[in-house]
This record gives sequence, structure tokens and C-alpha cells, in this order.
Amino acid sequence: MATTNTQQDSSQHSPKTLADLGQAWLAWQIALLKGNRWPLSGDVTQWIKTWGEIVGQVGLVNYNIAGTSHPQTEKRIGREYSYGRQLGRIMEVLTPYLEKHKGEFVGEEEEDALKDYLAMARRIAKLKAKRYTADEVVAMVKKWKDDGDFEANIQKLREALDALDEG
Repeated sequence: MATTNTQQDSSQHSPKTLADLGQAWLAWQIALLKGNRWPLSGDVTQWIKTWGEIVGQVGLVNYNIAGTSHPQTEKRIGREYSYGRQLGRIMEVLTPYLEKHKGEFVGEEEEDALKDYLAMARRIAKLKAKRYTADEVVAMVKKWKDDGDFEANIQKLREALDALDEG
């Protein structure tokens, strides 16, 4: 008997038609959303820090100099020698040295680390040697617009392209 009552009780709350189901869903949504604030719809009482406040610099390259005792020196170095340029120079010196001294790396971990490093160095060398696509050249030329001698650079480029056709 208890089973019958449970089935009858639950059937009283079950939607009978598709319209009943829609009304039940709408009532649930209204109850759920009542009192909630949508973005830009009410008072904001929490201070939200901007990315610039958190990291200090926002741009193409962000330096984390929090651990240095001379942050101004780090900034000066970064302006003259980018992080990529510094790593590139280190790799240019280190790679031939490591290739020459491969035999000194004993043990599986050391050999694997050397193998991974040399594979990475070869891949980077291939990427550096890759020729530019026409779209990449156009993007670089567009950056000349900020220079004061844009027209002179365009003229030099046209002359060089004409010389290629003649040669």
C-alpha cells in the first residue's frame, strides 16, 4: 500500500503535458535566478586587481624580476638583449661543445637529457633557417609604417625585387 501512495504522490507533481514541463522549468529558472546579479547589473563591492597590478608590466614580453636583487639591471639587460636572444647565444656556444663531448655523458638519464637537448637544438635551427612566407614579409613591411622612412624602405624593397626579376 505504501508503494501505491508514493506513486500517487509523485504523479501529482509530475508534468502531464509538454506545457506543464515548460512551466515547471520556467518556475525552476525563476526561483534559481531570483536575487542573482548578472555582470554589470548591480553594485560591485569586491576590488578586482588588474593584470598590470598583479605582474607590473603588461605587453608582448613580461619579465618576472621579483626574485632579483637588481630589478633595474634586469630591465636594462632585457631591453638590449631579449630573453630569446640570450638563450639563443647560450645554445650556439653549448650545442657544439656538447656534441664534441657526447662520450662524457654516462648513464641513461644523462644520455637521454643530452639526446633531448640536441634534438631540440636541431629543431630550433631548422625553424630559424625557415624562409619567410609572403604573408610574413607583408606583416613585417606593415611594421615599417611606424618608422619615419617608410617610403624610402618601400622604394628600396621595390628596387631589390626588380633586381631579382632582372637577375
